[in-house]
Amino acid sequence: MKARSKKDKFKYLVTIAWSEEDQAYVATAPELPGCATHGSTMNEASRNIEDAIDTWLKGAKESGYPIPEPVATKTYSGKFIARIDPRLHRQLAMKSIEQGKSLNRFVEEILKEAFI
Repeated sequence: MKARSKKDKFKYLVTIAWSEEDQAYVATAPELPGCATHGSTMNEASRNIEDAIDTWLKGAKESGYPIPEPVATKTYSGKFIARIDPRLHRQLAMKSIEQGKSLNRFVEEILKEAFI
């Protein structure tokens, strides 16, 4: 297992959202199962999640639980396989042909538009 530096905790994805149910800001580190905390302000939740990540990493190391590499530091090939409804596959293929693009390029453009 690769040793983690103190600054590694800042490389994990963190989400902070208001919870009406908890009447607090809830902060999670989705890459670290169960790593969550809260705060009465976003700043407090942000500070608390730093401590929660640190505690999670220490606990995982002590128990021998695998520590995932932060998504932010991983490298990706740019390839993935997606299983979709065959009818959607056909529609995407037809639209890509209409636009004179490969299916890969067409789907990449759709994903970029939706997420970037």
